[in-house]
Amino acid sequence: MKFVYPEFLWALFALLIPIIIHLFNFRRYKKLYFSSLTFIKQVDQQTKSTKRLRHFIILLSRLLALGLIILAFAQPFIPAKNENENGGKPVLAIYIDNSFSMTAKGTEGELLSESREMARKMINDASLETRILLNTNYMGGLEQRLLTKAEALEKIDKINPTPLIRQLDDVLNWQRNFLNQQNNSNEKLGTRQYVFFSDFQTVTSSFSNLKKDESSFYYPIKLIPQIKGNCYVDSVWFSSPIQRTGQNNELNIRVVNDGEEDLTNVEVHVDIEGINRDVFMDLPANKKSTTTVNYTEPGPGFKIGKVSVNDKQLFWDDDYHFSYSVKEKVNVLVLNGESNNASVSQVYNLEKYYKVSSINQGSFTNDQLNGMDLLFLNGIDELPSSLAETVKSFVESGGTVALFPGGKCEFSSWNALLNNLSLPNLGSTISAGTKIDRLIYEDPFFSGMFDKKKENLNLPSVAKSYRIIPNGNSQFFELIKMQNGMPLFLKAKNGLNAFLFTSSLESSFGTFTSDALFPSIVLRIGEMSQRKAPTSITIGKESFYPLYNKADNETPIHIKNEKIDFIPSTKKIGLINYLSLSGNEALERLLSGSYELVDESKLGVLSLNYDRIESSTKALSKEEIEEGLKPYFKNIAYREISQGQSLTKIDIDRPFEYWMICLLMGGLFLILEMLIIKLWK
Repeated sequence: MKFVYPEFLWALFALLIPIIIHLFNFRRYKKLYFSSLTFIKQVDQQTKSTKRLRHFIILLSRLLALGLIILAFAQPFIPAKNENENGGKPVLAIYIDNSFSMTAKGTEGELLSESREMARKMINDASLETRILLNTNYMGGLEQRLLTKAEALEKIDKINPTPLIRQLDDVLNWQRNFLNQQNNSNEKLGTRQYVFFSDFQTVTSSFSNLKKDESSFYYPIKLIPQIKGNCYVDSVWFSSPIQRTGQNNELNIRVVNDGEEDLTNVEVHVDIEGINRDVFMDLPANKKSTTTVNYTEPGPGFKIGKVSVNDKQLFWDDDYHFSYSVKEKVNVLVLNGESNNASVSQVYNLEKYYKVSSINQGSFTNDQLNGMDLLFLNGIDELPSSLAETVKSFVESGGTVALFPGGKCEFSSWNALLNNLSLPNLGSTISAGTKIDRLIYEDPFFSGMFDKKKENLNLPSVAKSYRIIPNGNSQFFELIKMQNGMPLFLKAKNGLNAFLFTSSLESSFGTFTSDALFPSIVLRIGEMSQRKAPTSITIGKESFYPLYNKADNETPIHIKNEKIDFIPSTKKIGLINYLSLSGNEALERLLSGSYELVDESKLGVLSLNYDRIESSTKALSKEEIEEGLKPYFKNIAYREISQGQSLTKIDIDRPFEYWMICLLMGGLFLILEMLIIKLWK
């Protein structure tokens, strides 16, 4: 232990004063005259030991009170030095959390700005020989350097907010590993002090991967914003997977109020290619609320939209960007087998929205699938292995296949394809209970197909159907169910656009094609065969964006807008090229917004948004931070900044100061002395 003002310790000689006073004061005598000394002797024997104890306790209380007050003025502290690491240069490792949550407003500006100023003061106060490790959420090669004071001060000015998010244990382990490498290979390091400025959000303050360190000193410094709540757009989606010209679109918007107070009449603005809507929402505290905006699609093409919320705290998550395409037509290839039904092509030819090509199975070549959205297998009895492999590749590349088997289905060839598409196998025909029992209205397939859900609808039947035999690989959604409990119509569940009709359109299997439900199903399959890219991508996450119309050439793809031109990495899976937007490079180069996708021509539009993980402002308390660090570190000095950095003095050379404890204890002993004198007669 050391003292800030050791010269005050000379005042301890003042402890002699109460000792002298007590010695002379307690030895004074007073004459009393009594007729007999017998009573005096008896009283003196009973109280002599009690008086001595009282006098001793009073003396001890005065000495302790005066001594502790003198120590408080000398300001005792435990210095941040490790005797086992003498001989090396001291190291000050400073981590400044520059994620978007640190753009919240503090008393004297943004929390990030306050962090920079406090770090600047620490560096200025450090000794000339101190080596400084200054890092942010970037944690790249440029930050793996020990800096001088001048270099560190220059680097602080360049720290800006970033969408990069780091867990606290990852940062500390990264710092310690680097310093250990430096100590072992380059230069001997002495005392190490770790200072980390953060708002300590719950979602980014993990301690589970920390390693024990009982020699270094750790200073968690928590910055507290003035307003702890946040209001942000969480997500946007369409009720229907289909967008067509002249059709009503229902856009769902989810807004989150992360604060402790209810918000009323929060303005939400929607802008989609010149279509503007304003919605006002009431947002209960700590709740998610959803609103819907309806509009009519004016025409085909690529569409760019943005939803904005008016928030006064954090701004980076107030906008949500999205984009989609409205196709002019859908290309359908009907592949006819021995048991084909002409009604299929006739239904699609009724609408100009579908461009239909109809060929026989024997005339099919793989090139005929180029540019197709939907492959309709119409009444094929036997599937050659080459055709089955082509169908599988087509579906895996984003295409849609409708499987309507023939009346004399060859099960082994069909089941080989169904297994590859994670669909159940077909078995022998059954004719009992084949009347349709119900439609699964809840599935998006039926969204908007009927004006309202009808439980007592007079549904058709089929004369017979193929038995469904689930296998270990099959995953599917039932869309139409028969009275015998088996599905008549189903779709794959694993993201593949594959539909299976478990009966046949051949006349011996019934007259299903004459019912109004048949063209409704066929047209809906065609609508849902539009190849849909995601409406938005989160920057930096492991996600791939499909390019269905990218030609097989070596021309790089550019993500462009007015300010940014970025070439992402690409990966080909099956017949489709995918853009990868994961990793730190994308986070550093790209901003939230909408972009064009260009190679030799415009391929489409892409909308990017920042990760919403930091939108929740819930933070760890002082107790949670200290309890999380104590199992790993011995020397911890927690600080909390809520009134601005200028009013805060953090001396990392004296992390454990005890003057306040000494002052409080001295006051307690003074009170104890007065109570003894007053009450103990």
